[in-house]
Amino acid sequence: MRKTLVLVLHDPDSPEANLRCDALGSFIHRLSTMKSESSTLVSGSTGTAEALVRLAGAATVVGRDDEVHYVPTRAARERVAGDQDGAWPQALASRHRKRVRTSAGTIFHFPMESDAADGSSAPTGLTAFVTDWTGLPSSCAVAVHPGHPASTGLGPDEDAAFTGRFCRHPLTGDLLPIWVADWVKPEFGTGAVLINPGHNAPDLEFSRKVGLPVRFSLAPKGYDGAPSQYINPPFIKSGHAFRTGNATEGLPFDEAKAVYFATVAERGLVEEYTDSGMGTFRVASMAPSGVEVSWDARRRTVSPTGHTAHDGASAETVTVEPSPVLHALAEHVRSAELTVVAPSTRVEDELLALRLLLAEPGVEPAVKNAPDVVVVSNAQRAKGADGDVPDDVLRLALLVSAGPLDNLSVKPQHLDPAQRFLTVHETLRDRETVPGQEPSAEVVKVAAQVKGLLMRQELKQAFTQLYRLQKTLAKSESLGEQDLRHYCALAHVVAGVATPYGQEALVTAWEKI
Repeated sequence: MRKTLVLVLHDPDSPEANLRCDALGSFIHRLSTMKSESSTLVSGSTGTAEALVRLAGAATVVGRDDEVHYVPTRAARERVAGDQDGAWPQALASRHRKRVRTSAGTIFHFPMESDAADGSSAPTGLTAFVTDWTGLPSSCAVAVHPGHPASTGLGPDEDAAFTGRFCRHPLTGDLLPIWVADWVKPEFGTGAVLINPGHNAPDLEFSRKVGLPVRFSLAPKGYDGAPSQYINPPFIKSGHAFRTGNATEGLPFDEAKAVYFATVAERGLVEEYTDSGMGTFRVASMAPSGVEVSWDARRRTVSPTGHTAHDGASAETVTVEPSPVLHALAEHVRSAELTVVAPSTRVEDELLALRLLLAEPGVEPAVKNAPDVVVVSNAQRAKGADGDVPDDVLRLALLVSAGPLDNLSVKPQHLDPAQRFLTVHETLRDRETVPGQEPSAEVVKVAAQVKGLLMRQELKQAFTQLYRLQKTLAKSESLGEQDLRHYCALAHVVAGVATPYGQEALVTAWEKI
């Protein structure tokens, strides 16, 4: 049996748009079940901490202003930026590409010193994305974000701290101290920054604050370090190589840059790279009620339950409300034929986050095909329709009054037919029927037309014809059993209404239409 899953995303700022998405997602789910498919409808929070813990093991998760953010891995960003994650609709892929900010540069590899000063374990190496390495020899440190694998975290009042760890300079072999700094962006490059205060303004500010040395490997031609020639940092992308060794001493800065790259490349410690930056994505919010997760406050990230934080204390427990996009990490979601219903206002954030999560190579099973995506435009209530409206009436009106891509201002003329349809249905479903009759020719004809429209998801036209059929049946002096079954199968798919028949009987009636 074909397994399908309908996942509904929401816009926290638009209740009507959310209700419209829920109504459409429920319709697609009902339509799938009528086609004898094993269908699951998923809407709202995951309701479990497992997804966050799983994400933290496959990508970077960071805390920001009472929110938990997902930082896509390099592999996921490359797959999405290159449209290598299945055939996503071009209109959506184009909107996603506009979110990408490319930066050309290189990734330098820094072998770790085998033993950390505090005796703790350390990764075998780290990498940093660098866009300007004209002053590479004078780099004096590496800074990482608090949740980086090489980080030892930050205290409550700290914005920077020395980890006690060192890595090797890929060109000179010098030992570079590794710092944690809250200004390092985990979403840029690899989440690590090569510090070169003599030739970079932000690096200079950081180095003066924490006491790192300010050295120069670029200088004006003829500079010899005399007091009368002192360089005011930062000295950026100009001059000649200074104090860099026989191979590059005195070379113009751009020629020296090329030699540095070639030398480090021979050692296998650098690669050209264009970073596809997409930012971070909220995947949970701190909340007074929700699910409990284990939180490493020093590293500002999720940690496995029972994990010991980097300061030796137990990780604290916090309560969060997970985002619906985290459903993308569940095995049953990744292995099903997926349909996503999303508000048009969330294509560049929630829907893009979902796409990146599906593309993450560290989460099994791998997703090879893009989901079917239905984008739903905004909806609001017009004057005169903003009173107390029953939920089922509003849901039906939102579903059948316009196409998903059409903006919808719900008016009384939309609510009234929905209300009458639901009211008449309650009367019609309880009527006595004449058993054994074949469906009438008119019912057979109209039902086939409505079914065809529903299969194409042309809901406005389908509802119009079904509403007319309902009126005809309601006015009839006698009601045939087969006529009612045909009608109820269609009404259930459109409006999700209760009927006198079980699911099996409705499916049989649907198949006969």
